Amino acid sequence: MKKESDYAILKRLFGLFSKHNKATIIVCIILSLVTGMRPYIAIILSGILIDGLAEGKSFVVLIQYTLYGLAAILLMQLLEAYLREFFNARVENCMERQNRDMNEQSMDIDFEHLENPALQEKKRKQEQVVNVRGGIYWMIIWPLDRGLTGLISVITAIIVAIPLFKVSTEATGYGILSSNWLLVLLIAILAACAYFSYRTSNVFNKKSKNTFEAYADCNKVSNFFLHNIISGTETLKDQRIFGQEELIKKGIFQREAEANTFLKKLIKIDIQASCIENSISNITGGCVYLFAALKAYMGLISIGSVVRYASSIIKCVDGLIEVLMALSAWKQAADYGRDYLDYIEFESRKEKGDMPLERSPEGQYQIEFDNVSFKYPGSDTYVIKNLNLKLNLGERMAIVGKNGSGKTTFIKLLCRLYDVTEGEIRLNNINIRKFNLAEYMDFFSVVFQDYRIFSLKVGENIAASEKVDRERAEEALQKAGLKERYERMSEGLDTYVGKEFEGRGINVSGGERQKLAIARAIYKGAPFVIMDEPTAALDPISECDVYAGFDKMVGNKAAIYISHRLASCRFCNNILVFDAGNIVQNGSHEKLVKETGLYQNLWNAQAQYYEI
Repeated sequence: MKKESDYAILKRLFGLFSKHNKATIIVCIILSLVTGMRPYIAIILSGILIDGLAEGKSFVVLIQYTLYGLAAILLMQLLEAYLREFFNARVENCMERQNRDMNEQSMDIDFEHLENPALQEKKRKQEQVVNVRGGIYWMIIWPLDRGLTGLISVITAIIVAIPLFKVSTEATGYGILSSNWLLVLLIAILAACAYFSYRTSNVFNKKSKNTFEAYADCNKVSNFFLHNIISGTETLKDQRIFGQEELIKKGIFQREAEANTFLKKLIKIDIQASCIENSISNITGGCVYLFAALKAYMGLISIGSVVRYASSIIKCVDGLIEVLMALSAWKQAADYGRDYLDYIEFESRKEKGDMPLERSPEGQYQIEFDNVSFKYPGSDTYVIKNLNLKLNLGERMAIVGKNGSGKTTFIKLLCRLYDVTEGEIRLNNINIRKFNLAEYMDFFSVVFQDYRIFSLKVGENIAASEKVDRERAEEALQKAGLKERYERMSEGLDTYVGKEFEGRGINVSGGERQKLAIARAIYKGAPFVIMDEPTAALDPISECDVYAGFDKMVGNKAAIYISHRLASCRFCNNILVFDAGNIVQNGSHEKLVKETGLYQNLWNAQAQYYEI
């Protein structure tokens, strides 16, 4: 596939930026005009005053010139300060805008791609770009400001300094000094300096990008330890028991030290680039002043013109360097921008469907797996192979099997977090790919094994929304076995879980969190209820209460229950035994426990620990 050009990348980035920041770009253009032209007022004024003194003009006239010039400078400074404040405030939001766009994409992208390592690596690098470089939007808008200012400076300088380059037939006694060779030599020197500045900038930008990549790799490890290992008390218990302090310290402090080494290299590279840029500016300034001084010595221009023209040409060269540096910076931004666009514009490849899925008045639903096979993207191994089953509303189905047998994958396929590789899944004899995806997913209430309860209000956690049907939420809490705990909550449904946002929040145990997750599934009221190890964190009494009230919780809905505890499956109508992605047995507990096979082996392995 042909690599997209830098120009195309930048065009797309500016297109995304302008959707929310058109005013910022307009202000940037006006600001560049003011910033680029303002210094020339002082330059022209200095030349006029010097010539006025040399020509013996009156003090009053010179004061008038000075006041007019200072007034113009003051007005432009005030305008520039106002525009700069507005511009900086808007640009500071670029980091938040990029983070928000990436987070929104993470919520909208197909679930299966969230587990794609290459795509997630692009996201991780962009997070580092935000932290170190200010984000990709900053990397394109800053060169726009710098480049436009430089371009305006170049154009203004050329207009002001045109008389300096007029070919004169006077002063013939000065030989080569009065010829055009001196002018050609000056232009050649200026062009060489500008080209060298551009090439040098590209070299330093490449060094900077390579150093940044190394910094990001080190920072990835230290951030993992900071945010995943020592950010919560749960992991700190393991640290104390297993003496992981040295491991964690090395993971954080050693990697942080390495990252800081690369960060210092980045700063050093920036300093070196700045020194070379300033040196080139000084060299060009010396050449221009020498040229103007020779012209004045030959009597071709006035003394005041030396200041005016020389200063203008120096500003011109500086402006040209700014333009070239901006082009180089955009080249670097395009390199980073490719990864950003790959992630932010990653299109959903899942068929969303357009068929509405209305709830049946009769409440009759049937899910059917028809010869379904599945393998994860990038893998040649089937996790599920030729799976066939039917699930009707009102049935209780348990799924058991060894780790890696395909139980959780089965749930992902059922909920359309993944699409099948072969075969099809049908709801009421219609392929589920044809249904509107959001409406289809709304048919399922799931308590995943790795569920999350947020540090929000109890009611918001249960309703998954700021709008809470309080009566329905209280009923869900009661069915989930949290009635007594709820009655002790001082703020009721408005009580915060945890103390991150509210000091009066409550700390809840692992079992209580799991019951909150069950209450959330009950509150949703979907026709299909799926529980993946829903009682893993519960004590035996609470687990017994959940089982005893399971029919009451689920009602006439279809329920799928995944568990490693076979005793908890006895209330289900049918038990499916998974092994290597296939259903190797099915039936009631009473039937399977007597039947030679995997279920009997699993049951005997667990039952022996309950024998007295």
